[in-house]
Amino acid sequence: MPSRGPTACPVHSIPCKGTIDHDHRELYIQICKPGPDGAVHWLIFMKCPGATRGIRLHSTGYKGNRRLSIEPDKRFNSWQVEDTHYLGIIPADDRIIVPKEAEKIPLQSCQLWACYLMLRLERKGLLRKGTFDHYMHCYKHKFLEDYGPGDGIFHGR
Repeated sequence: MPSRGPTACPVHSIPCKGTIDHDHRELYIQICKPGPDGAVHWLIFMKCPGATRGIRLHSTGYKGNRRLSIEPDKRFNSWQVEDTHYLGIIPADDRIIVPKEAEKIPLQSCQLWACYLMLRLERKGLLRKGTFDHYMHCYKHKFLEDYGPGDGIFHGR
């Protein structure tokens, strides 16, 4: 059975060791258990180090009826989450950038939306270079609804 706790991607997601300033935020990608239709939902989760609750950001709904959901005070260890990958640390002064960048991405499938949020944060220097490429290419995505990361830039380029 897959681990429900945070895992570190050996290529892009090596967690920091030692003490972490609690004014920082940790950023994760959470991959949910498949739904009844087999769809696998992805979301971005931001929380204070050591916290059990935080902000969940994701594209919800279905093609033609999507919405951006930014939900504060959500449980980090939700029963719906099958796998959690650490993405990096966001400095306290930059934590507002995450939801602002989330709002700039065209609504589309949750997996592509999450990848494009990683791309936008990578371009801002908040995530390690290569994070977007890793998650965009290590999973099989359906590109029926690929509207790019926003600002007229499509397909991550």
